Order: sequence, then structure tokens, then C-alpha cells
Amino acid sequence: MSKQSITERGIAIDATTRDRIVTAAIRLFAERGYRGTTVGDIEAAAGLSPRAGGLYKHFASKEEVLEAGIERHVSELEAMRPTLETMPFDDLRGGLALVARWALAALADEMPLMKIVQKDGDRFPALAAEVYERIVARGHRDAEALVRRIMGDAAGDQADVFASLVLNALVGYRLEQTMFGNPQGQVAEEDFIETWVEMVATCVETARRRARRRRGSEVVS
Repeated sequence: MSKQSITERGIAIDATTRDRIVTAAIRLFAERGYRGTTVGDIEAAAGLSPRAGGLYKHFASKEEVLEAGIERHVSELEAMRPTLETMPFDDLRGGLALVARWALAALADEMPLMKIVQKDGDRFPALAAEVYERIVARGHRDAEALVRRIMGDAAGDQADVFASLVLNALVGYRLEQTMFGNPQGQVAEEDFIETWVEMVATCVETARRRARRRRGSEVVS
């Protein structure tokens, strides 16, 4: 085996270990809080020998692990944005269903980060602000851009309001599920998506018809 192959394999192992540490840490921070999670807890959950220094081979501190968790989620969102930005909406309902499923999956992934901010945001105000700006606020901006792309001039000056309504419906569904599990009587996810799609599509189509009538009346006058 060549020296290069050994090096490449070593890098792959390091990358995998680093990712396991981040995954374990984010889960534990969300469950127990940052203060309630020790380095040894993270190492054990990541499959390393507790208190043997395995975490410090990859990160300088627990806070750096938390920063890496935020950065990983942001990178995952960024990787999907080109697809969302070029997604065709010739089939309005089909396109909206894909958006809803992607958004709910992304929200599920970021719920542990939201729990961490809720529990320990006062300890890390700069990181909490980063989560808000790079994930929450960016999500609202992306939703508004999507609304403007789907509706065109029919969105008028209410695109930000409409975007907040449709996005917050998805956030609320995932947040309730995260906080309370799957209580009896909760709407099944596919049923929720189907109704969300129909609601949004109906609003879009209504706005388009109004915009066409408005343009027609302007031409006549």
C-alpha cells in the first residue's frame, strides 16, 4: 500500500470521527444542555474512549464542536439552495410538495440546534445570533424569494407576509412534533403536506387571477 493511500485513508477516518463527534455533541447538547454535557459524554457517544483526549485531536473545545455543528447544517442548506432556486413550477402543486418535504426534512435536522439556542443562547449570544441570521432569517428570505418567483408581480408588496405565513405553518408543525412527539390526533405528515400544498396553491392562483384582472382593467382604462 502506498504512502498516499495510507494518508488518504487516514484523512477519511479523521473526517468520519470528526463528524461522529459533532453529531453526538449536538444531540447531547440538545438533550442535556451545553453545561450538562461533558467532553467525556461526547467522546463516549461518538464511540471514543471517554476522557482519553479523543475529542481534542479534532476540536479545541466543546464550543468549537458546537460551532462545527452550526456550520455543518448551514453547509447542508447551502448545498440544496441551487436546486430549490432552479426548481420548475410548471406543475405548481408538484413543485410545492417537493418544497414542503425538503423544508420539513431540513427543519427536523435543525431542531436540535434550536433546542440548544433555547437552552444555552444566553451563554453564547454570538452563536445564537449566527443561528438566527444564517438559518432562521435566511430561511425567511429564501421563502420570500420563492414566493416572488412563483407569483411574479401577483405577489405585490405582500410577498414577505405571505412567505412568513406559509413558512411558519411548516415550522409550527415540525416544532410541535419535536416538542410533544406524536400525540394522539396529530395530523399525519403526508396529510399535512397535502393540505399545505392545496392552501398555498389556491392562494397563489387567486393572486394570479386578481393580478390578471387588475392588468386588464388598467389596459381598458
